[in-house]
Amino acid sequence: MAFLNYESRMTLSYSEAVEKCYFTIKTIPADDFRQRNISYEIEMQPKTAYSESVDSFGNNQITGSVNGPHKIFEYIVRGLVETNDINVTGGVNEARVGMYKYPHGKCVPGERILEFADAIRQEISGCESEKEKCIRIMNRLSEKMTYEKGCTGIDTGAEEAFAGGKGVCQDFAHIYITLLRIFKIPARYVCGLIVGQGESHAWVEAVTDNNYVAFDPTYNKEITDEYIKLGTGRDAADCAINRGVMWGGGAQTQEISVRVDKYY
Repeated sequence: MAFLNYESRMTLSYSEAVEKCYFTIKTIPADDFRQRNISYEIEMQPKTAYSESVDSFGNNQITGSVNGPHKIFEYIVRGLVETNDINVTGGVNEARVGMYKYPHGKCVPGERILEFADAIRQEISGCESEKEKCIRIMNRLSEKMTYEKGCTGIDTGAEEAFAGGKGVCQDFAHIYITLLRIFKIPARYVCGLIVGQGESHAWVEAVTDNNYVAFDPTYNKEITDEYIKLGTGRDAADCAINRGVMWGGGAQTQEISVRVDKYY
């Protein structure tokens, strides 16, 4: 068991005043079998009213608007989460797992991914459990992909990233989900934070033995108590940490920083 103290900050600066904006922020961890949200606080600039709710995927979210001219929009969320090394979430809702069985959005296979799946199909068929299949697929993916920033973007899908052989955590997660679904293993995208990284991270939860078990394909391992889950979805778009609509603003710059400290 560990306690993770975290801070997530995003600052948007505009060359011209934004007249009005609507925002959705997903940086409040939800409770499950492996993590417990102990406390959190939210700061906004400009100060504005907001509400807290849960989206259709079960993710905590902050929604609101700034109704007046502003050239900076910033949020800071600080909190404390208790985590453990039990790598399951506490059961599967059969009524909802169907959405994680099929290709969707950025997790649609193309020729390269389908060829790769066929190449490892015989090896995967010899696995004694769904979890062993997940580990084998993750190991093989790790042999094919290299972590590299700047060669993909937020709109890059699994097939494009796999064809290039390089990408970041979002790409690894999208490709892994796509492969798992090919082998009839329901899988969902996870966005969160981990100790030692100054930005958000992505990993995958796959259904094995009637539980969601979490795997990090970027690092080729199961997750540990150093991970904080913020949101889940069919792909990255379903659990984007921040999203908004604005009027005006001109050119904009974005600064994001994350800090996670671990205590026992």
